[in-house]
Amino acid sequence: MGWKRDEMDRRSKRKQLPQKGYTQLLQGSRLATARAKNVDMHVKHCFEVSRAIKNRTAGDAIDFLNEVLKIDSKRADIRRKATAVPYRMGSGNKKRKRSGPSMVGHRRGGIGPGRYPVKASRAFIKIIQSCMENARHQYEDIEPEDMVITHAAAHRGEIKRGWIPRARGRATPSNHYRVNLEIFLEDFSDFDEDLEEDEF
Repeated sequence: MGWKRDEMDRRSKRKQLPQKGYTQLLQGSRLATARAKNVDMHVKHCFEVSRAIKNRTAGDAIDFLNEVLKIDSKRADIRRKATAVPYRMGSGNKKRKRSGPSMVGHRRGGIGPGRYPVKASRAFIKIIQSCMENARHQYEDIEPEDMVITHAAAHRGEIKRGWIPRARGRATPSNHYRVNLEIFLEDFSDFDEDLEEDEF
């Protein structure tokens, strides 16, 4: 058995190792993954961005997030062209004062409640590009821009606790809530070619 394990390639060895760090099983043909731990931003914005980019191709997701980033421009005409991210998570009870879609303004384009999460969009562009580079490194005959985002998730990370000193020896907590991001890219080009061959 030892000689067979030594003859295996790097990807096959990695599949036999126990999964570490991901909430989703590493299953799929021609899969590339990337993750970021304890990114200093709110999980709610990252959750909405991950829901918006799932099932898109990597190139399409980056174009969409760049449209969201137009809201950060200094020119007003470019800011008006920005695309909003739909916000779905939160309280549906409009009578109670909670931050959720009931408290978010509707945006143009018929998406309903939405916002422009600039910081989360930049983080997701970075992690998608990292995942595309991992795909280029693992597979030579692949176009990472055409790979599909089959899994995009944002989970609460560690809380960075801090304190603000106040008068009379008191202190107010000043905590930074961090988030863990993970993304899977999968290539379905071989699957499309097999379907075309079956048709003929």
